[in-house]
Amino acid sequence: MGYWTLMPIDSENWHGEHTSNHFFKVFGFYKGSLVLHDIKEGLQHAYFPQYYFDRLYKYITDINKKDYKTLSRKFLKFYKLKEKAKAEIPKLSVKNYGKLSNKELLYLYKKNRDWAHLITIYDQFGWTAEDYWEPYMENILVNKLGIEKGSKEYNRVLFILTKPEEISTTLEEKRDVILEAHKVKQGKKDIDKASKYLARRYGWMPVFTYGTPWDAEYYREQLKNITRRSEQSLYKEYKELKDYTKNRNKDVKEVLNKYKIESRDLQLFIDFGLALDTRNEAEYIVSLAGFHILPIYKEISRRFHITIKQLRSMLEKEVMAMLRDELDVYECLKEKGRIVGWGFNNKMNKRINFSAKEGEKLLKHLDRKSQALQGHDQSKGKCASPGKVKGTVRIVKSPDDNDKVKKGDIMVCHGTTVDYLPAMKNASAFVTEVGSLTCHAAVVAREFGVPCIVSLKNATKNFKDNDLVELDADNGTITRIKG
Repeated sequence: MGYWTLMPIDSENWHGEHTSNHFFKVFGFYKGSLVLHDIKEGLQHAYFPQYYFDRLYKYITDINKKDYKTLSRKFLKFYKLKEKAKAEIPKLSVKNYGKLSNKELLYLYKKNRDWAHLITIYDQFGWTAEDYWEPYMENILVNKLGIEKGSKEYNRVLFILTKPEEISTTLEEKRDVILEAHKVKQGKKDIDKASKYLARRYGWMPVFTYGTPWDAEYYREQLKNITRRSEQSLYKEYKELKDYTKNRNKDVKEVLNKYKIESRDLQLFIDFGLALDTRNEAEYIVSLAGFHILPIYKEISRRFHITIKQLRSMLEKEVMAMLRDELDVYECLKEKGRIVGWGFNNKMNKRINFSAKEGEKLLKHLDRKSQALQGHDQSKGKCASPGKVKGTVRIVKSPDDNDKVKKGDIMVCHGTTVDYLPAMKNASAFVTEVGSLTCHAAVVAREFGVPCIVSLKNATKNFKDNDLVELDADNGTITRIKG
């Protein structure tokens, strides 16, 4: 499934036994993944057995046969959970962590992680099931509606029918930044007050697991740039975002009137759109939890005289044992090798931790034998957001490279998560080696209205920084422009 800039304690949000148990409670079967972390590189390599996908796809097929709206009802439960999480997670913060006992610090840590474990099942479902719907939607668009595959009309109808009904967190932040810029430009609000307001409201967004929050200075620069635009253009963009749901419903109605899509066929697109939205909104809740765990990690590291990286190389159970004074942290870190990982048994209901040697052996074996779910073609990827653009390539290997991407650059990376947002705000297009139509890069590209190609194998190796290229997302290609 690819590699990500995550450490062991980070990825337990998605791949630990608690998340697997929550997955079972909602969907009726366990989610058993295998993750191996290269501590030196700070990378997590994620794998799933084929029989997991067989079970997952059968589940969706069977549930649709019984009642084709059942799956959407399960997805819709996410939104109440999301609002509860947004209300409860900030309550797990205190002004002075240094005054807490180890027991009190443990309580806050565990409660924070519990929310992350609970919410990420929706991220996991959308991530692992994202390729399920595509052949079915293609069959409807091509064979029932008569639309040419890969044409502009094909992409237009596909993206309209799968567009979430409610505005996303990404667009909500964008809308409010424009509104604050408009107030500053009209002299109704001081830029410093506007910057502090935005930082309080949205500063947590790019944190993910251990990223850097957006502070008031970040938003001050954002507002300075945006206020250079005309009031007319600001108002127009704000109005479009304010009327997001109205405009979305209007577009859907136009498509439905034109093509007379049957309700059962339409439900496939609705389910896909919900899988897409719950996946990406779940990642924002992980960011919210991550934002509030930053000071907890800082205090634990200070208290036990270890670095943040050392702490993140540990497992959640080890951190909890350390806070209970049941584990010698120095011995624990000493025993860790370069590779830390775990998997699950065949029933996917029991976790198995690997020794360092077992992890290294597994990583070498899987590197040779495993099959990538996406990115099979080096010359052509998948259109995730249509359009053409020319620009300069910036290879972004991790969120540490976000500053490389300037306005108009084409961002090329393995895959994105919310902690890549600072770079994505500047890019004129995105290219990823993994991912499909529900992946983070695809969703953000469609929200920002920029072209995006996903699943382009070896893109970070075949292109280099400063390459001048032309990206044609409709055809899934990116080519160098000669001198």
